[in-house]
Amino acid sequence: MTGPVLILGAGGQVGRATLAALARAGRSVVGLNRSELDITDPAAVEAAFARIRPAAAINAAAYTAVDRAEAEPEAAEAANARAPGLIAAAARRHDAALIHLSTDYVFDGRKGAPYDEADPTAPLSAYGQGKRAGEEAVLRSGVRGLVVRTSWLLSTDGFVDAILSRAQAGEALQVVQDQTGRPTLVDDLAEALAVLAQAEHLPEPARIYHYAGAADATWFEVADVLLDALSARTGAARPALTGIATAAWKAPAPRPPDARLDSRRIAADFGVRSRDWRDAAPGLVEAWLKKDQSR
Repeated sequence: MTGPVLILGAGGQVGRATLAALARAGRSVVGLNRSELDITDPAAVEAAFARIRPAAAINAAAYTAVDRAEAEPEAAEAANARAPGLIAAAARRHDAALIHLSTDYVFDGRKGAPYDEADPTAPLSAYGQGKRAGEEAVLRSGVRGLVVRTSWLLSTDGFVDAILSRAQAGEALQVVQDQTGRPTLVDDLAEALAVLAQAEHLPEPARIYHYAGAADATWFEVADVLLDALSARTGAARPALTGIATAAWKAPAPRPPDARLDSRRIAADFGVRSRDWRDAAPGLVEAWLKKDQSR
């Protein structure tokens, strides 16, 4: 494989972790964040591919504010629906493989069992609709590569940071208990993406795969395990934790109630597997505490 791996969205949690994973593997890698590349600008995207000449690109860039997307559909559509097509077209022109990240939000969560890649999509939100349109644009382009749907990302950012920050402040917590998914460790996803980006034979045209964690959970269960780990690490008393229904949360964007992803195909075809998120909880808490102390 000649040429570096190009990571778009390198400033986000997945982009940062994947940059680190590829660097550890000794792979040449170039990361571009939002300020360095506007993925909605066709000329800018083309210029980036022409300048960098990547062997593979990972598109981890997206409009990820799920609730805000309901009020800002045009901005969400530009980043999530149209930009992936621009990126895929540029990748194909420059003979680069593309790994495009998507989401469990393309499903309505009513199947009652884990979703595989052949299941029909039915997104409930503007965010999910945009991400599904982005998938379609990549698949239509004929680019070589993968569309990788993932879910419920856990790192020291996002949900983990929100729960632990409030716990450290002694706040009582209310967390949704009627949504089920498969939490995915960002570090595991990054390692998987690093393997996929270096694979010699990726499908042409691109094909959809699922990559998610190895164990089911509700958001309430994730919070409960994190609070136990924090208490064990610091000796501090746990704050009160109450489970609530999604309806009581009153979020602007509807969420799929059960969007578990079946990851057997990607494991069989590429040998990448994920862990049970509970095994990583103490490490996540430890990393969060170190990060919190450095702020």
